Amino acid sequence: MRILLAVIVFAPALRLPAQVPVLPPRPPEAVTAIVNATVFPVSGPMIHRGTVIIRGAKIDAVASELPPPSGAAIVDAGGKYVTPGLVAIEASGVGVGGTDGNIADSLDPYQLALRVALASGITTANVIETLFFGFFGDEATAISGVSSAILKLTHGDLASMLVREPGLNYFAVPTRQVELNLFRMCESFRKASEHLKALKEAEAKKAQPPRAPPELGPYITILENQRPTVVAATTPEQILDVLEIREKYPFDVAISRPDEGYPLARDLALKGIPVLLKARGADFNFDLTRPILDEQGLIPIRLPSAFAEVGVNVSLLPYRRGVSLDGLAGRDLTSLHLEAAFAVKGGLDEARALEAITLNPARVLKISDRVGSLEKGKDADVLIWSRHPLDFRTFVEKAYINGKLYYEREKSPLFKEIPMR
Repeated sequence: MRILLAVIVFAPALRLPAQVPVLPPRPPEAVTAIVNATVFPVSGPMIHRGTVIIRGAKIDAVASELPPPSGAAIVDAGGKYVTPGLVAIEASGVGVGGTDGNIADSLDPYQLALRVALASGITTANVIETLFFGFFGDEATAISGVSSAILKLTHGDLASMLVREPGLNYFAVPTRQVELNLFRMCESFRKASEHLKALKEAEAKKAQPPRAPPELGPYITILENQRPTVVAATTPEQILDVLEIREKYPFDVAISRPDEGYPLARDLALKGIPVLLKARGADFNFDLTRPILDEQGLIPIRLPSAFAEVGVNVSLLPYRRGVSLDGLAGRDLTSLHLEAAFAVKGGLDEARALEAITLNPARVLKISDRVGSLEKGKDADVLIWSRHPLDFRTFVEKAYINGKLYYEREKSPLFKEIPMR
């Protein structure tokens, strides 16, 4: 009798190659070519019969009579002017509803003031949610309660609005008539500097970091220099105090409204400190004893030119920070490009005037790698104007932000009923 033994061999499971999912091809980036325009790149000379090519969200090329890429959407800007979007270094109530100090949670991309500011050429704004900016109270401190954020005015597009929060640091310098306040401010900077040194030492030793008193927080933030600082300093004495503090404790600073500070303009130029000026002077001035002309014989309209002529980078402030809908048009944020025109009337050349509302404020805000000029690789924030941008009769016809068309005069109810002349 034969016994048959069945041998069962277990073969290893057959391994099939992993199936890589086939993704749909990524759609090509949209390409727009603005052609036949007079182009002001700001970072370079004016270009006649210029072409600006936008690829996706970025500027791809800027040149004279550059042939558009195949398949590009052509925008014929013959007889018109093209500039980068305007940068408002100070704005208020634009794109922001009520805020408790956190602007990112209060953004409103459908706000009327935002639409009006965009239609006026402003594509980027440092929005400050405070009523006042100056020295108040009996102690000089870095101004608390000032919320700021850099926004793109992307109407209807919440996801693209916020660039950075906070946008800037702020503090004001007391007058030397109040010596105690000035001493307290200098002491606060000294203690903040010592605290930062102690933090570095503790980090090196892997020890417990020291705690700082809450009142030193603003000063520590300024000396950490993660964002620029704007200082309100009007008089030469206040500016000298700022220079002395900055000499001891270096940080990036811009001087706001140095209306009496022209005698120190060369010092500011040598130290690379920019200034923020109003071409038309203060909107409110209750000092009826102040002379019309200062000791140098300069009226406000001359100040931007006077500072720029000695090498100071000038950024122009709006006459008022907000958008007015109650009869103050022309004296509000919508007239930012006209502030540059007033500066030209005061002696500033047109190229520097455009720079003062585009590239220079972007430099102060530390976002000039993205906005402020028409250069390859920068954000495609582009304006098409009906006339020269400093002509009081000009209108923004189209406004692009990050390569997307957010405003078109023909399709907007804001200004389309006003005849072009």
